[in-house]
Amino acid sequence: MESEAFLSMLSGVIGSKVSIVIDAGLYKGVYNSRLEDVSSEAIGLAHPMLRGALLPVHRSVHIKMSVETGGALFVTEASIVRGQTQDTVPILWVAPVGEASRVQRRQFVRVPCLLRTGFFRLDGENYRPEMQEWSFSVAKDISLGGIGLSIPQDKEYLYVQGGRYLLEITFPDSLFYLVGNLVKKLPRDGFQEIGLAFEGLPGLIEKTMRAFIRQQELAERQL
Repeated sequence: MESEAFLSMLSGVIGSKVSIVIDAGLYKGVYNSRLEDVSSEAIGLAHPMLRGALLPVHRSVHIKMSVETGGALFVTEASIVRGQTQDTVPILWVAPVGEASRVQRRQFVRVPCLLRTGFFRLDGENYRPEMQEWSFSVAKDISLGGIGLSIPQDKEYLYVQGGRYLLEITFPDSLFYLVGNLVKKLPRDGFQEIGLAFEGLPGLIEKTMRAFIRQQELAERQL
């Protein structure tokens, strides 16, 4: 979809949820946002937050953003234009770079699982390399976009919002390593519900994961 058509579409879905992905640098990660405004050339997003403060950003830095609307998910690259903090809701203005593409929803189908998963923290708040070690848990659900777990409260300090982790995921017939960003951490029923978004999927891992997800879907239907 051309940028002009994309902006026109967005003007009719103000308030839609947006995910912002920063691929490199100190603030690399995935951030939640919301569509607040649209002009003839740029998109106004709720300025993402980091530990209670506005996420530091720089003009002309490229990001990836996804917008969910009408049951469809659209992804595009964008360049940061400016910040606008004088309003009640701080706005981050970005300009689309190139075309927006519609993503197949199957990429985000999440299925239950019981996969042993290891975590090794790579960076984040109060990161100290000499203090890091592997921790292990069992994932409760997975998709091509990320993985979810329930962590006991006494282990929650190991999982830092916005932290970047090396993941060791054990599938029935294979073991793979991926990098993920911790994008969700919420207390629930005496546990911490955490979610990590994968930074990327190499072809072999994606093939294995697709087959596993499909198998889990079929198993659920037979219950």
